[in-house]
Amino acid sequence: MGIIKYQKKDQMVMTDLGNGIRRADMLPGMVDGVYTYKCQVDAGTVVNLETFGERTQIYYFTKGKGFVVTPNKAFNIEEPSVFIPNMDLETNELHAVTDMEFLQLVCVMQPEDKEKFQKWHISLPRFNPISNCIQYIEGFRPEAIKAYSILDTDFLTRMTMGAIIGKGPNAAKPHSHHNLYQWYYGMEETRFIYRAAGEEIELTEGDWAFIPANIEHAIEVKENEQVNYVWFEIELTKEELEGGKENGH
Repeated sequence: MGIIKYQKKDQMVMTDLGNGIRRADMLPGMVDGVYTYKCQVDAGTVVNLETFGERTQIYYFTKGKGFVVTPNKAFNIEEPSVFIPNMDLETNELHAVTDMEFLQLVCVMQPEDKEKFQKWHISLPRFNPISNCIQYIEGFRPEAIKAYSILDTDFLTRMTMGAIIGKGPNAAKPHSHHNLYQWYYGMEETRFIYRAAGEEIELTEGDWAFIPANIEHAIEVKENEQVNYVWFEIELTKEELEGGKENGH
């Protein structure tokens, strides 16, 4: 693999964790301290979702229906939805009504993350279905392709997440982000061309891809095809930015 690192759906190896969850480690080692997993739970299963005290994390439910129960609230999962636990301060039970799949995205907190988190973060636990997420406009993206903010900048230290949904034929203008590591996950019925640094891949449902910071990239959706993916980003630390990681070093 070159600049674009990617893993096709059929290359992901599920491991039974012994707690009702099967989990695949997707593209391990892309960024120190960042762990990206795809998880599966069978219908009728009740599982305790993993929590951490010094790691921020996002659960994003990509398939199936169910509900999450916390000590004070319950959240129905009827469409793709995000759930962010209140760190390790509460237990969180996932009740799978149908077979379910979800992403578990984890980042070890650095000293600057802990300082930022203590000063300000979004109220936790956080739950939001994709239909309730804020839609936003980017100048390089055509109007027929819609962008949604799932987790906004600074809501949870250096983690952000969003979704891109639309139909072809369409193409976005090339652009780059000097301070962000970026991952992409193909949702239901998606099929599009992803280009970065002179390379290209076809990303389809269940695939996972990564690019480092400051790499120009763009997507193209062909006629009669659909784009439907979630993106996940981690901002570079101050040390990485000062050390030139934003230049691909």
